[in-house]
Amino acid sequence: MMDYKNLSKQILKVSGNVENISVVNHCATRLRLTINDYSKVEVEGIKKINGVMGIVTRGNELQIVIGTDVGNVYNEFVKLGDFKKGGKLDEHLDEKKNIFGTIIDFISGTFVPVLPILVAAGLVSAVLNICVTFFGLSTDTGTYIILNTINNAGFFYLPIFLGYSAAKKIGINPYMGAFLATILIHSNIDGKAGLDFLGISITKATYNTSAIPIILGVLFMSIIDKAVDKITPKEIKFFMKPLLTILIVTPVTLIVLGPLGIILGQYVATGLNFVNTQLGWLSVGLIGALTPILVMTGMNQALFPLVFAAMAANGYDAFVMPGMLAANVAVGAAALAVYIKSRNKNIKALSLSSGLTGVLGITEPSIFGVLLRFKRPFIGAMIGGGVAGLFAGIVHLKQYAVVSPGIAALPTFIPTDGSGNMGNFYLAIATVIIAFSVAFIATYILGFDDPAEVSENTEIINTTEKSNIKIIH
Repeated sequence: MMDYKNLSKQILKVSGNVENISVVNHCATRLRLTINDYSKVEVEGIKKINGVMGIVTRGNELQIVIGTDVGNVYNEFVKLGDFKKGGKLDEHLDEKKNIFGTIIDFISGTFVPVLPILVAAGLVSAVLNICVTFFGLSTDTGTYIILNTINNAGFFYLPIFLGYSAAKKIGINPYMGAFLATILIHSNIDGKAGLDFLGISITKATYNTSAIPIILGVLFMSIIDKAVDKITPKEIKFFMKPLLTILIVTPVTLIVLGPLGIILGQYVATGLNFVNTQLGWLSVGLIGALTPILVMTGMNQALFPLVFAAMAANGYDAFVMPGMLAANVAVGAAALAVYIKSRNKNIKALSLSSGLTGVLGITEPSIFGVLLRFKRPFIGAMIGGGVAGLFAGIVHLKQYAVVSPGIAALPTFIPTDGSGNMGNFYLAIATVIIAFSVAFIATYILGFDDPAEVSENTEIINTTEKSNIKIIH
């Protein structure tokens, strides 16, 4: 069993200790540290730590790939010093991060913390579908009502979760972001026509389950928050600052930013459908093939708004998530092929555990711990993901909940309309079989260098200059 406390102490020491870290956060598999002075980080020392699979640097953020145990490491790490747990970066830090990198960082920092809620809600929907379809659960029972409410609450109140998360990421009071969201989805405003503020007409809009309006509102709130903070005397700041902020931000959001966000969301959904329609099955195939690269560079986070827009507009996603189902299973299958073919005990242990988590939907341990290390299995995974993605595109596969696609998420491919139509579910199973088979066979045929002993100091550096990203293992 991993010694999380000792691992955290080792990482802290080689990262320059407490004074060199301003923000600590984590995603599904990475411990994310915002570094004050990167020259104080001992990269070689981090690579040698047992339990570290790899390193990703983006600007002044050091991302240490741990795997699915990262939450436990994070909990121990934050006990070691007085860090900010997410939020605003130190204003004196390196400002070389490009605009694209900044946008990706904001999207990632906003959406990733919310994903557990959506995963739970989505899987409850899957369980509910199974109970209704296979076990005859009546929609009139209390059991159905409670499970359905769990599912609906996760998505209906999405703006509140995102409002809190976005505000925390920017560095303002996260409860003010959540407060703004509750105003937007309040029954007096959400979907109501004929409203005005000081004689200015307010466009009718439905904000529940939406994402872009609250994000625009919180971004505007951060500007007003700073301005009000400067002009408000400290003696009355406690009550005057939140009062002025919400009185300014709310009408501007309702009159301008909210409707603009709804329109942008509709354009995103339309654009997504256009790409999917024009490129057809090829578009899903591209997602299937390229997802490992997107995950490797962190750019997969940029796809979240597209998925939410599609879900809000159609009730399903037939583009990104089906492609990722093919990709995730293919990545896991490639790692499992390494497990079967390798004769090195350490490699077999790592590839087996990461391969199993990969086919279940969490691929970073496989990508950083196995595929990038041996290179050719990475190609095998892309081949399997591309072929299965093409199949998913041809059959127009749909996913009905925002859950990391994998074998564990297969029930989310059952339609949520209560029709009991299982055709889409069977197509998802076929996609999984194709992805696994092709990736496994391709990896096995391509092979990889399997030395008797693999040095822990093996280094693979891949630099993407445009996004200022370095991947080190």
